Amino acid sequence: MTKAVIWVVDDDDDHREGLRDLIAQAGHSPVAFDGATDALDAMAVSIPDIILSDLRMPGLDGIAFLKAVRERGAEVPLILLTGHGDVGQAVRAMQMGAQDFLEKPYDADHLLSVVDRSLEAARLTAENAALRQSLQALQPHLLGNTTAITALRNRLEQIAPLDVDVILQGETGTGKELAARILHQSGPRRTGPFVTINCAALHATGFESDLFGLLLEDGSLRPGRIAAAEGGTLFLDQIDVMPLPLQPRLLRFMQTRCIELGGAAIPVDIRIVAAASADLRELIALGRFRQDMFYRLADVEIPLPPLREIPADIPILFAHFVTEAAARHGLPESEITFADRKALMRHHWPGNAHELRQAALRRVMGLEGSVAETIRAPGSSLKDRVLHFEAMEIARVLDQFKGNTAKAAQELGIPRRTLTAKMSRSAHRPAD
Repeated sequence: MTKAVIWVVDDDDDHREGLRDLIAQAGHSPVAFDGATDALDAMAVSIPDIILSDLRMPGLDGIAFLKAVRERGAEVPLILLTGHGDVGQAVRAMQMGAQDFLEKPYDADHLLSVVDRSLEAARLTAENAALRQSLQALQPHLLGNTTAITALRNRLEQIAPLDVDVILQGETGTGKELAARILHQSGPRRTGPFVTINCAALHATGFESDLFGLLLEDGSLRPGRIAAAEGGTLFLDQIDVMPLPLQPRLLRFMQTRCIELGGAAIPVDIRIVAAASADLRELIALGRFRQDMFYRLADVEIPLPPLREIPADIPILFAHFVTEAAARHGLPESEITFADRKALMRHHWPGNAHELRQAALRRVMGLEGSVAETIRAPGSSLKDRVLHFEAMEIARVLDQFKGNTAKAAQELGIPRRTLTAKMSRSAHRPAD
């Protein structure tokens, strides 16, 4: 067992010294206290690996000591040493978070085995916590606290475990690939690959072999990018600009989930997530996207809001991008002022997160002083600026009242009918 720092808390001098000698002989580092108050004071400096504490002590007894330790947020294992007739209290202490209890007189070897077992349990708990923290750090996540982003997070969480294909609809820079990765990492195929195909870059020449693979002259198969997604997720980015002549072949695969080569059908177990910036229904009406392909993909449609519809989240995202850029380039983070936040929320952000990330990078690199110097409010006329401010204020108040139009109208001092009309013009919708 790894050498551990073990505190012994007991007002009985003989028992305390005997226990300290036993722990030292076992290869650990004992630290003795004749009362719980001194031990609590020492916690301001260091935390031990484990605590052995008597139950009956003047001043703070073992249970009060345990409570004080837990109130300080210390998760150190604490083993209580109890006299005859104190077992009921010891059980209560375990319900409060004590690791174990030993009734006096106890066997020395048994005490050391309980200590070793408690240390091992604490080590495993710490390792699992660190692993969970590492996995959380790797896990893609959506930043923001607005109603729209909270609803999007909930929707992704609801859909991720289901074996359904998904279309993510949103302007460029609204986080469609991030949402696709969240669906993948939170779904049943999380241990499989995440393969991206940029549909805008597909061309008729080499299309078949690139996506579906190629049967070589010696009879061997050179797999394509779709087969590389086996057991995972195939992300079809910019599917709205995929050339129309190439769509039927991809549609055939979507229908069969098989790659057809040399007369053989090779099954592929994947989930398909597609992303589109343009409205696919409008493209269908224009004859630029196949209707059957749309309905084959659209088990679930998830819209992603542009930044202008979630103004309260923009400073949060900007701060994240500033931290990210500062870490990447080894530069100090710059403070985000109240004026910066106002400027961030006023701007239209046509490039959404892409534009916001660039503004954060310029800020970190010191190319401009304030956010207002890097962005301008949309439109140059007074009417444009007034309409934009009105839309942002409506969005803020709607978010404050969780989409409740009656309360929002009351807060804004306008009739609900007027608010509904303004929401329609500014693309805001009340919550269901």
